[in-house]
Amino acid sequence: MLLQSLLKSALVEAVALAFPEGIGDTDIRLEAPPNPQFGDFSSPVCLGLARILRTSPLVLAERLASTLRERGVPYTQEITVTPPGYVNLRLDYGALAAGVVEEVAQSGQAYGKMSQSQGQKVVIEHTNINPNKAAHIGHVRNACLGDALARMLIAAGYEVEVQNYIDDTGTAVADLVVGFDTLGWQEDERPFDYFCWDLYTAINDAYERTPELKQKQADVLHAIEHGDNDIALRAKNIATRIVGYHLKTMARLGIHYDILTWESDILKLGFWKHAFETLQGNGALHLETEGPNQGCWVVKLSDREEFAGLENPDKILVRSNGVATYVAKDIAYQLWKFGVLGKDFNYGSYAMQDNGVMLWSSKTEDGEPGNYGRAERVINVIDVRQKYLQDVLRLSLDQLGYHQQAENSVHFAYEVVTLSAEAARELGVEIELDDERETVAMAGRKGIGVIADDLINRVVEKAIAEVTERHDDYTPEQCTVLGKQIAQAAIRYYMQRYNMSSQIKFDFSEALNMRGNSGPYLQYAHARANNIIDRAAKAGVYPTANLSVSWELSECEQALVRRIAEFPETLLKAADSLSPSMLADYAYQLASTFMTFYELVPVMNAAPEVAVFRLSLVAAYKQTLANTLDVMGIAAPNRM
Repeated sequence: MLLQSLLKSALVEAVALAFPEGIGDTDIRLEAPPNPQFGDFSSPVCLGLARILRTSPLVLAERLASTLRERGVPYTQEITVTPPGYVNLRLDYGALAAGVVEEVAQSGQAYGKMSQSQGQKVVIEHTNINPNKAAHIGHVRNACLGDALARMLIAAGYEVEVQNYIDDTGTAVADLVVGFDTLGWQEDERPFDYFCWDLYTAINDAYERTPELKQKQADVLHAIEHGDNDIALRAKNIATRIVGYHLKTMARLGIHYDILTWESDILKLGFWKHAFETLQGNGALHLETEGPNQGCWVVKLSDREEFAGLENPDKILVRSNGVATYVAKDIAYQLWKFGVLGKDFNYGSYAMQDNGVMLWSSKTEDGEPGNYGRAERVINVIDVRQKYLQDVLRLSLDQLGYHQQAENSVHFAYEVVTLSAEAARELGVEIELDDERETVAMAGRKGIGVIADDLINRVVEKAIAEVTERHDDYTPEQCTVLGKQIAQAAIRYYMQRYNMSSQIKFDFSEALNMRGNSGPYLQYAHARANNIIDRAAKAGVYPTANLSVSWELSECEQALVRRIAEFPETLLKAADSLSPSMLADYAYQLASTFMTFYELVPVMNAAPEVAVFRLSLVAAYKQTLANTLDVMGIAAPNRM
């Protein structure tokens, strides 16, 4: 049920009938009333019309209200007018409750999700961890946000493809090859990604002590980029092993992908070479003959307002020695995502994921054609520190003539993750804290950070201990299953509930709090509803989808009905605005509204007809919260 859309449609039609003389470009909107006593919705449309029609807004509002009353407005009990010219709608909560309960019961798991396709394919690229060490807590936020975006857009009717780009030819992997060759380290009992975490730190320390090792790094990097040699093969094997660990880490949080795209395949297939030849041919690139970029092929950005004032704003794509820059590779890859590069990978199955979906991978040979990329919109999930580079990519596409692709290139930027002082101590992170905020910042090359699996393990341990203490009737296996669900909810919700401009300070007690704004609290609120339904069933009372409500609902009941009805439109708004935090806030408001209802409104102790209604409302709430949590990637257990 798109309640607000229904009401607005009725308002738009009534405006056209009430004012046939025309309303110009006046904005017709519904919003929260200036005073809650006016009703549930209010429209200021007549305030704008007064200037056009040269009539008192109060007179216009009376005319519009009369038209609305004659035509009738869905789920509306009363239409009023208040100075200086607002038209107000008060909902018929009995009718709305009956409609909402019926729709939720009939739709079930599909309630709130769009059944019609938006007719647009969206590629979301996220995670993208350098395959040189274990994933850390910052990667967890990236993956949680990327997965949340994918789930929201799918629920909103978009075709979504999730990509995980693997930079297996960069300096991060080259450093491991240098480390193995020069430091004499041998693998031990540590997981390989943990071992490489320490090896990566050690080789970066060695660079500082022995600067000449940097030449070794350059030689290894050149061999990797060239491909078809023993060094490149070793680097590929290292990267492949590390990626396996990354996939397992993210799967613990319910995060999966459609395809892995490997940079080594992009180089081997000559994506940039092909793009370079095409762009040369259409005159989009410029060969500089003088100045600081002499001998380089550049894309001209000096005329763009965003780069005004920079000393050298034009972006080099090919250096004077013929070597392509990372920006050039990114442009070619972005063009492939949109399906306008003119070249494609081969593809092969990579691994069956624990959600039952096959993960595919780019290949250069021994593969088969596929239908990946070819998107209308591309969303790159990368933290806010990469804003400049993403701006360069987008504006370069526009300057090179790919205007629509530039417009539809979205940088989903987010702030970084830190640890609270208490969480840092608990995880054994021995570094200095920021005195002002008492947070721990990460530094990958120095080995300062929190490995994602360490964080997940600690949250799981705490959750299992809590479940074991609460449920002495559970087997250890049941405690483990529920503990893992709670831990996943705690982490995912914590990463999603903050807006993108907020720097997260992860804290165990806050994430696992069952009484506050947390994932476990939402699960607890779901389990509470299930407990009511179970107890009613034992008494022989069951929800129904066919209600007739002839009495006045309490404020708590009205609030819960309204929250349930808001889910479809909130989901659409969250998807359209790419805002996981908006959906998280809705989930919390829905759960909080129910918990107030739970505390103040008796269900089974009410009169029989009222009890059935309230039980049906609880069932509708439970389904709506479960659907919301599903879109957020959070399990909805029936017991907590």
